[in-house]
Amino acid sequence: MPINVQLPDANFSTGPEVGFFYSCDFDNQRLVRVQADGTFAEGLPVARSTFRNPVKELHFDGTFFWTLEDLPSSLGVVIKRWRISPFPTAIFPGVTPFEFRWQDEVTLINGPNMRWSADAFAIEHYHLKFDGSFLQGVSAIKVDDASRISPGDKLYLGPSGFGVTGTFVGNQEEITVLSVNSTTGDVTFSKGGGLENSFLSDDPITLHKSIYLFNDNSFGGEDDGDGNLVNFDYPSRQQLFTDNGAKYASVTAADFSGDILSWVRAFQIVEIDFSTPSLDLSVSQESNLVEDDLGTLIEVFDMISDFDNDQYLKLQDRETTESLATGALTTEVFPSPRKYNFQVQPTDSFVNSVAMEFSPNRFVKPLPSADKIFITTHVRDQFNFPVLNETVDWSADINVASDPGSVGTFNPASAVTNAPGIAETVYTPSATPNDMIIDITADLA
Repeated sequence: MPINVQLPDANFSTGPEVGFFYSCDFDNQRLVRVQADGTFAEGLPVARSTFRNPVKELHFDGTFFWTLEDLPSSLGVVIKRWRISPFPTAIFPGVTPFEFRWQDEVTLINGPNMRWSADAFAIEHYHLKFDGSFLQGVSAIKVDDASRISPGDKLYLGPSGFGVTGTFVGNQEEITVLSVNSTTGDVTFSKGGGLENSFLSDDPITLHKSIYLFNDNSFGGEDDGDGNLVNFDYPSRQQLFTDNGAKYASVTAADFSGDILSWVRAFQIVEIDFSTPSLDLSVSQESNLVEDDLGTLIEVFDMISDFDNDQYLKLQDRETTESLATGALTTEVFPSPRKYNFQVQPTDSFVNSVAMEFSPNRFVKPLPSADKIFITTHVRDQFNFPVLNETVDWSADINVASDPGSVGTFNPASAVTNAPGIAETVYTPSATPNDMIIDITADLA
């Protein structure tokens, strides 16, 4: 049972300090930073706003934190942007942060044609880097990937790695894009005096573009089993698109990483890859989110898509484990009050089963050599989905209980699985007249 972060509130995210997790503490109105084993490291009080209700989800885009809350009196929902402040700048280098400061918010109030009910949202954001070093005072920079940058976008630069302590190291600033060359990565910006700091190649840059909200109510504002994925440009708040369907209903957690929007619905983790031209689902993974009665769902309250390490981190208050000795399932509830811990699930699939079916499945003894056995091999991953492009090798051996003789042949002896995860071959028996017992095996190359 993974007792790890031991959080009292059902939200968490990564943050500026690598190796730590962050969570919004409603009772004490603060952002807490904890180690992976739950050891408390720091608490920063909220400033310029409050948590009016418990935070449902917390996200970090590389510079800012974002929260989702219900409005009081069931009026709707609010998404807030926060920043650990103060932060080092060219004017105030070396400052020590002491508060979790409100920056902005997007308020969605129920109206006659739309009601807002949401447990999950995500921030479309991108982690960019400086392509080369740039000195204080310049009015153009180069980034490693400018494909998502548009004129008017704000880029959040740093922390800087340039120089030594007391100069530019750790400093941050923002610029507004004036022009961009998406091919070369060259960016000009409008800022009096140019860059306030100097930056090294590979120093980080944050870009956020939009907000995705999973509204449990459909286009008509009804809770009718269809959900509504709404995308708002930020900071203009202009609605870019909305998509309706059951796949967006009852979503309890979501995250955005790279080009992929991921969310948890029922016992599945679903993804949309926005690098493709359509909104078709790219993945639908079965997750370990059912209690030991095999009927009760385990809720995921928040999630982190950690694609750098090929994993999801799912915040839960319980988990189901399987005994390796007996196969028995047991659901254990994490102890209160610090009852929220994360479960790790790999994003990469791996082969979990290889199964063969034979046609015909009844054989006459002895089997005439003119007869053939058609063998279909199914390869499935840990989510019970087909595995493509796996090479299957077939072999035949004489069973120890068999009469002596020789084995037959396979045509082909090796094949690659297709999209349904299937590889096929034909087995031709030998001319041995004895009653033989043959063991046929399918191995992955």
